[in-house]
Amino acid sequence: MSELPGRQHRMPLRTPRVAEAVAAQLRLRILEGDLVDGAELPPEAQLLQEFPASRPSLREAIRILETEGLLTVRRGKVGGIVVRSPTAHSAAYHMGLLLHSRSIPLTDLATARNLLEPFCAEQAALRDDHGAVGQRLRELNDEAEAVVADGPAFTGASVKFHEALVDAAGNQTLRMFAGMMESIWSVQERGWARRAADEASYPSVELRREVLRAHDSILKAIEAGDADLAGRVTRAHLKASQLYVASTDAPSVRVVDEYGMPRMDYDADRS
Repeated sequence: MSELPGRQHRMPLRTPRVAEAVAAQLRLRILEGDLVDGAELPPEAQLLQEFPASRPSLREAIRILETEGLLTVRRGKVGGIVVRSPTAHSAAYHMGLLLHSRSIPLTDLATARNLLEPFCAEQAALRDDHGAVGQRLRELNDEAEAVVADGPAFTGASVKFHEALVDAAGNQTLRMFAGMMESIWSVQERGWARRAADEASYPSVELRREVLRAHDSILKAIEAGDADLAGRVTRAHLKASQLYVASTDAPSVRVVDEYGMPRMDYDADRS
């Protein structure tokens, strides 16, 4: 019988609730990589041997971590408890829930995005491999051009360009923080694109080509290593394009639909 990875010595359970103490120890092992993403926890009987807890307390600890998204409980014939390390998408989903619950206006989200994304573009231009970054963005812009006649598909391709731009910032903390915001914005933008297509109000093909030209200016500035220009053209592009999604009559930030189901795939980067 295999032992649970990580700290093998028994730590005293000092908190008022035993379930919270068990959850704390398992949480730490997940965050520090002792329990890797996709691994299965040992059977309940084995966990009870390691943790001086009752069966109800252990099950409550599992529920705590399941609520946090750190464990997935598979029920049925193929049962088991699977470790789920935190991801950028899961963090974005929970951040989105907070924005949704506060009824944050889309214009507010857009303003924050306009502060961070141009800085990401500047940082991308300062990278030693800025030429390769620009080439990757060029490939994504070409993909958007290939679907320019299909509004929602064009929005989806444009979203990938901006997500890659944020990801190219280099600094890990900035990439994750700005990436969360970009993920939340992307959900709002895709929703707008579907509604606009249904209402036959999606911007014209010529306006879509203006987006492609703006993307081209951004990637060329990054390829050239011109951080100041990369920031300026990105800022101008965002200011112009956000007017459609974050219009004066736009709803507030929404990450779940009218049935309470997630509109954003917070588990997307596990596939």
